[in-house]
Amino acid sequence: GAAVARPNHPVYCIIGDGAMGFHPQEIETAVRNDLKPIFLVCADRQWGMVKINQSFMLKPWKTMLKKSLDPGETVNTELGEIQWDKLAEAMGGHGERVSSPDELVPALERCQAAGKCSVVQVDVDPVKHMWAPGLLHFKKMHQEPKGR
Repeated sequence: GAAVARPNHPVYCIIGDGAMGFHPQEIETAVRNDLKPIFLVCADRQWGMVKINQSFMLKPWKTMLKKSLDPGETVNTELGEIQWDKLAEAMGGHGERVSSPDELVPALERCQAAGKCSVVQVDVDPVKHMWAPGLLHFKKMHQEPKGR
């Protein structure tokens, strides 16, 4: 929507690889309609927010069962690798892949120069969680009241 409303302005979408799995068709739609958004896909090969939420919510189950549910104390939160940069190219867009912060600005400059829908796959450390606004409030909502 932003790329349609502001066609002469840069439009960036920062999204995790798990969430992007729900929306890859947006790349094809942008290419077909000559829109030029740049998707930055933070790829940690996991459902990061689901994993964090499960780590909070499954602790009572772990205690009750007297065992770990799995080594990471989460269930089905790992993803296989999708090469989002290559997927963009296959759909007629421009793709870049970066794995260090110093590679990001040059990749974004190449995306702007490409003049078409672009995807930058940003490989991130799966151990370092990216916290979303409101997560600590969410955690408090799912804690047992004190004194129980």
